[in-house]
Amino acid sequence: MKRRLKAALGWVAVAGIVGTATMGSGPAFASDSETGSDAGAAQETYELLDSSSDPLATFDALPLEDQIAFTDYFLPVDEVVTVTLTPLDARSAAAVKSGTVGSDYASMAEAQSAVAAASGCWGGYVRRTAYSAANIGLYDIHTEGKWCGNGTRATSATFSRSWSTIGVIGWRDAGQIDKGAGVYGGQARIWAQRKMIFGAGGIDLQEYRPCLRLNGHGNGGKSLTVVCSIY
Repeated sequence: MKRRLKAALGWVAVAGIVGTATMGSGPAFASDSETGSDAGAAQETYELLDSSSDPLATFDALPLEDQIAFTDYFLPVDEVVTVTLTPLDARSAAAVKSGTVGSDYASMAEAQSAVAAASGCWGGYVRRTAYSAANIGLYDIHTEGKWCGNGTRATSATFSRSWSTIGVIGWRDAGQIDKGAGVYGGQARIWAQRKMIFGAGGIDLQEYRPCLRLNGHGNGGKSLTVVCSIY
């Protein structure tokens, strides 16, 4: 049975957060030997669709194995998140200088444990990378903000910016849809939503609207969710 492109795009959903990655300028790329996928064939299929006046019909006419190779290479099925913490005043800077608090952590639990005794003002940065089934980094979305806390509760929250980086042809960023920041339940909550589109042949084939929220705690700890509000 052949796979219809719209249907294939429809059932592929980005899964939950599965881990962390080191900071970088954009999505990480995997070689053919690392992924076991025929990246060249997938890219050739994209060029074929992109030059077609009817990319959906062109996709439908492909052999099933080519359809699967294409969707495995270009469509998101998983994601990885990176978090960083930056001191913004004397109290938080002292915690970093003493070695009590670092800048990058392998898990949220480690980050929150490290800043358990710290207060002051902090900057937070979250990067969410979408990966295909072939382990190709498709794009990143980023949310950045800052907050202050008294060691127990957050007292203020400010959205700074959001942006994206693209790692694979066919994907583009259609811009920031919405953003917000505020204090709720003792946490500083800073979020943004962007519109990511995959297209070929002048047609938008998939639209994805990922949200990414940074939750800043009063003691400098941070966590994240994928909610488009402070609540």
